[in-house]
Amino acid sequence: MQARLFDSDLETCGLCARRCVIPKGKRGFCNVRENVAGNLVTLTYGKVTACGLDPMEKKPLYHFLPGTQTVSVSSFGCNFTCRHCQNHHISQEFCRGVSRAEPEDIVRAAVGAGAESISFTYNEPTVFYEFMYDVSRLAKAEGLLTAVITNGYMTEDAVNDIAPYMDAFRIDLKAFSDSFYQTVCGGARLSPVLDSITRAAELKKHLELVTLIIPGVNDSAEELSSMLSWEMETLGFAVPHHFTAFSPMYEMTDRRAATHADVDAAFRMAKDAGLYYPYVGNVMHAEGSTTYCPECGKRLILRAGYVCRMPGVKDGCCVKCGRRIEGVFSVPDK
Repeated sequence: MQARLFDSDLETCGLCARRCVIPKGKRGFCNVRENVAGNLVTLTYGKVTACGLDPMEKKPLYHFLPGTQTVSVSSFGCNFTCRHCQNHHISQEFCRGVSRAEPEDIVRAAVGAGAESISFTYNEPTVFYEFMYDVSRLAKAEGLLTAVITNGYMTEDAVNDIAPYMDAFRIDLKAFSDSFYQTVCGGARLSPVLDSITRAAELKKHLELVTLIIPGVNDSAEELSSMLSWEMETLGFAVPHHFTAFSPMYEMTDRRAATHADVDAAFRMAKDAGLYYPYVGNVMHAEGSTTYCPECGKRLILRAGYVCRMPGVKDGCCVKCGRRIEGVFSVPDK
């Protein structure tokens, strides 16, 4: 399958912020886009490592169709080489023997399962962009919503290109320093991630952020304060931000696991700073799993693991004070 966003004259891939120069016969950093006789081809199209139902809360997306099931789709490869990747078996290896599927197969599976959405997840969806693009276009025609679970390293051109067919961007804001992205993520940079976050917001797409708290690496009070200041100055107070707990794995088994206290500290900092919807993941945290009305404080959505109840929300509004709650609570026209 021919790849999108390739400048054949400059032999430059315009899909992600690495902007790899890919001469004939070579592959880009992600190892799944190859220049074949002057044409860039994608090696992931239709090659699926997972396709199944998940709770939306698993993504995690808390303000996008909460309480519903989504069809999760993944392929293989990544444009990062994160040392702590929990899905390294599909992100850092050239998978063989995967299932093959056409975009129509994915959409048919979602409709047949009664899902309201399709999510692109597990490995970095940017590197199976063409398949995601075609599935998303067909999903729109069937009235399904779509969500991309991404590291945010797409170029602005790529974000703009997929935006008409993508409803939600769940972006990892892995840290707030170039040094982290350089040393932990394989020579990446922070600024392109911030650009993608900003662009998704400008396009009025549903947006949620996730930061994995790695003790002693990205959780200093100074760094988290800078992150939150940028977030609230740039995006406002209403973008949900999940703080999740690191577990030692892959190439970072030398680091200790994040504790309840570690993620609670980040959650408290966000809450004290004025963020409306801070959350905690991966550890039991009743307050950090609950959505509260920013106006009157009523408990709106209660969660236990991936199960949620919404006693305080009706038609996307707080049942007590009537404030509209930021998010997507139903599929339009359904």
